[in-house]
Amino acid sequence: MPDFHEAGNLDVSQLSPSLLAADSNDPYTNFNWKNLPNWMNSDGILFNTVEDLDKLGLMYFRQKLGLPVWAIGPIHWQASTNKQRAAKETWEETEKCIKFLDEKEPKSVLYISFGSQSTISASQMMELAKALDNASGVNFIWVVRPPLGFDINMEFKEEEWLPEGFVQRVFEDQNRGLIVPKWAPQVEILAHKSVGAFLTHCGWNSVLESLGVGVPLLGWPIAAEQFYNAKFLEQDVGVCVEVARGNNSQVKHEDILDKIELVMGENEKGKEIRRKACEVKEMIDDDNFKGSSIKAMDEFLNAALSMNKMSNNVRINGNMSKS
Repeated sequence: MPDFHEAGNLDVSQLSPSLLAADSNDPYTNFNWKNLPNWMNSDGILFNTVEDLDKLGLMYFRQKLGLPVWAIGPIHWQASTNKQRAAKETWEETEKCIKFLDEKEPKSVLYISFGSQSTISASQMMELAKALDNASGVNFIWVVRPPLGFDINMEFKEEEWLPEGFVQRVFEDQNRGLIVPKWAPQVEILAHKSVGAFLTHCGWNSVLESLGVGVPLLGWPIAAEQFYNAKFLEQDVGVCVEVARGNNSQVKHEDILDKIELVMGENEKGKEIRRKACEVKEMIDDDNFKGSSIKAMDEFLNAALSMNKMSNNVRINGNMSKS
């Protein structure tokens, strides 16, 4: 970005599909022509992030817009939603996940989920399954949705999307893998002591949920700002290793396996990534409960209160003048 050199350069493969296809007349551009001026005309902006984690990006918005910017995150809005859904619809699935985790050693489980709206291709799914099949000593919970090109709401079909006998082998025979169709209690899973890493699409809510409990990341961005999040988390924060980019890229199970073992294994790089993830957890804890996030929320509420008083005074004075 011409006015944000501090952010560094992006590879073309790190641009979202909508941005790659953008020209002066496309829907993405037209939306932003209408949307971004509203940011400029606002009284301030709230960000679901943490000041110490996101200083560079927050600095950009403060300089670019000249407006108050408040980092009030993390906002764990999904926690209560997940518990309600679990209680009403998927309590048995939740119990199954927690029971599986309770039986595993600390930091031995890889949690895999691409969010509520994203999925990978059938060939990528096959390569990921092969990597998990060969990941000795690594347990996993994998939230599986139909691959790219299929109806995301259709039923799970192991025989079409996974290696033959995969579920039988890793779950029933070896008891080291759990396939969960479509939805899992993510907040509860990530907080469990048995989870050692999270293979994620790098959506920001998922990132904060993971780092908030000190769980390092394996990044597989698919859309929107996820590519930038993965780059930031790997290169600037040091808590992530990128596995692949997008749902159309070519991946090999050997490469996926290497990166899983890098993050979860007893090697210097893996130890460093896990150490930094714990540092970010402490940062988030401090900011969320007694630090900058609480201060930012107080500043925002005070500003809103002051503006409301000013608006009331204007209305009162205006009515007095008319009378």
